[in-house]
Amino acid sequence: MHIPKVVTIGIRVIVINQDEFFKQDDQIPVDENTGLANWDSPLAVDFASLNSAIDNARKDPFRLLSQKKKMLQNNHDGSDNLNRADFKHIWKQLESLEDIIFVIVEGFLLFCDADVCANLDNKFFVTASREVLRERRESRPGYKTLQGYWVDPPGYFDQIVYPQYLLWNGHLLDPNTRDPSIHVLSTDTTCPREITTAAIFSLQQQYL
Repeated sequence: MHIPKVVTIGIRVIVINQDEFFKQDDQIPVDENTGLANWDSPLAVDFASLNSAIDNARKDPFRLLSQKKKMLQNNHDGSDNLNRADFKHIWKQLESLEDIIFVIVEGFLLFCDADVCANLDNKFFVTASREVLRERRESRPGYKTLQGYWVDPPGYFDQIVYPQYLLWNGHLLDPNTRDPSIHVLSTDTTCPREITTAAIFSLQQQYL
């Protein structure tokens, strides 16, 4: 979730994107059934390096706060942005967390790796219906990679993306198998402001 720049509040945030830790293009696993590169498999991600980045953020957050440029930054249409009205709504809540440096680790496969999952203090899994997921995925022109640019071939959502989503996140979608420490938030029933408010409330419960 992206928060637009608004002056007068001193929240300090480091964002670590899973996209920065995809393996080289020629190391991405190939799906046996379709012969397509499978970017939605945990085998496509260098989780050891991702976990090291989280450790480094804990040890020396001030160094990372000064770094602005990221190797890979796959921003899309901005539909998940908080607008100014929504930001003002959560203003007072954010002020109570002003003295904390937050490390936000985002990615759709984070909970597939036990070491990374154990290294996260607060866990949020954001869901959506198949139709919404399809619409979001197919609206994206493509993705920057370490060696080039990837564009989903026709049928990629049905052949790769959604089956992999169910395979690797099924334990989170089922309340009977879900880790109770993981907060599940549905974008089908909640807007970005409500999701942000829920996340802030959870943080306040831990840190205040």
